[in-house]
Amino acid sequence: MRFANRIIIFNFFAAIALLAGGSLMAQSGNLLTLSSWNNRAIVNTAYGSVKGISDKGNTWCWRGIPYATPPVGSLRWKAPTDPAPWTGIRNASKFASPASQLLPRLGPMGSEDCLHLNIWRPKNEESRLPVYVFIHGGGNSIGTGNSRDYYGHAVAGESKMVYVTVNFRLGVMGWFRHPAVTGSGTPEDQSGNFGTLDLIKALQWIHKNIEAFGGDPGNVTIAGESGGAFDVLSLLTSPLAKGLFHRAVCESAINMIYSTKQAEEQTVKLVKNLLIADGKATDDVNADQIYRGMGDREIDNYLRSKSPVEIMKRIPVIFGVMAEWRSIYTDGVVLPSKGYGVFADGSWANKVPLIIGVNKNEATLFNLLLKKDAPGTRDYELLSRYQSLLWRVCGLDTIASAMVSNPGSPPVYAYRFDWGSPDDSGMSVLPKEMGARMGANHYAEIPFFLGMRKNQLAMITGKTYTTKNLPGREKLTKLSLSYLSNFARTGNPNRNGLPNWEPWNPSHGANKFIILDAGFNDLRISHGSENLSVKMVIDLIKTELQEPEQSNILRKLYAPLPFGLGK
Repeated sequence: MRFANRIIIFNFFAAIALLAGGSLMAQSGNLLTLSSWNNRAIVNTAYGSVKGISDKGNTWCWRGIPYATPPVGSLRWKAPTDPAPWTGIRNASKFASPASQLLPRLGPMGSEDCLHLNIWRPKNEESRLPVYVFIHGGGNSIGTGNSRDYYGHAVAGESKMVYVTVNFRLGVMGWFRHPAVTGSGTPEDQSGNFGTLDLIKALQWIHKNIEAFGGDPGNVTIAGESGGAFDVLSLLTSPLAKGLFHRAVCESAINMIYSTKQAEEQTVKLVKNLLIADGKATDDVNADQIYRGMGDREIDNYLRSKSPVEIMKRIPVIFGVMAEWRSIYTDGVVLPSKGYGVFADGSWANKVPLIIGVNKNEATLFNLLLKKDAPGTRDYELLSRYQSLLWRVCGLDTIASAMVSNPGSPPVYAYRFDWGSPDDSGMSVLPKEMGARMGANHYAEIPFFLGMRKNQLAMITGKTYTTKNLPGREKLTKLSLSYLSNFARTGNPNRNGLPNWEPWNPSHGANKFIILDAGFNDLRISHGSENLSVKMVIDLIKTELQEPEQSNILRKLYAPLPFGLGK
């Protein structure tokens, strides 16, 4: 994967180049007049012209477009601001830097100057195309919209949409709150939800500029997986995002949100860890004494003097890959103080049609990374099963049932992704022991939903794609792309004779979710009607297991679980 710093080209013959591209750029105050889509590489945004490249699938691609001013120096831990206009034609052929992050074994990656987005669209004259904005996963501490996992040529080329990926501040740089650092400034500056504000700023940029790329600013779908799905959930509740998107897709979300008190407590702990690492304190007790003697200005200067890497090194890691840093806070400005309670009382800000779902075996990937119980053992399989059911409770059933309990709420289309999971007879389309080991693991739906047809996690999970399961895989990929394309266009995934996908029906025994699956050669589409709760999962364990196995599994069930799942 290659990353490059943004490149600005000042071209004396910019006007001639623009004429060759079929459009003129006119100055209007500090902003520029958007070009009309003309199926050319050069596009005029409100801030300057960009030149993209041809990509696979008969698509255009523009990479590394700034949607905000770099949040560096005095702008660290501040709400994002509009990008500065540029002159000439900006080369948009290479990705800009991902967000600052610390990857185990690979070391530091990225930069604080990360607020860029990437755009793909089909090579044709069509305009007013649906816009599909994908927010990358990684627990809001690692990852990038530049990843090959999320390239947009398949969605853009096959589904005829404008596809956008976004880089935004991650971890401690994106979600950070302490009165000494964020206690002044605008209410948004004080919120601590800078990663959320980055995504809102990106959506504002899209609203203002996407028409120049042939997109429809009145038809924007936001989608995300894992950490990106956490962000989609939060954006559904944010009053600042109102009117910026019109549909939403949540893949493997969890209804996880934290109080401002919890946000500030983790920052205090971070400061103490830094004091010990710097040799200013000998232990936790001494660090606490020193911290209590520091004034606000001293704390602010101390934290701002540190590089992102120096800060991130003092934050624990979970699953060997992601920072143990709480993100998404109920600050009362960017996000409601009620948190996700707004779904139950009907007061969430952005009531749009929603696709939401989980994979049947979400927990296997994390248990594989934890290496506590060996894959293939009974403990591994039992723990993964019940944890995956709990994930479903927190990431699907609880959310969907709360939303549809409000009269007149928009439709919620729920799914469970089963491809790879063993069937009732124990058979799986995955090779050898991979069905029992991984099944339909966390992330497994991404290559199907984005049409990439490659398993980028194979180096971790093992080989799951084979020549034998290719025909069924391809049919499920095409079906998934069709559902999402229809949903992005109309708010309803159904069309053209596809297997019927009914919205979540709260009535007892009624269909609530579709099950997306395929055998070696053919689709296996069915429906589920149960609505799970935490109590039901615990009762299931008590019914199915005998002692001492029952107590052993219950003890392991909550510690550790991804991102505080079930707590």
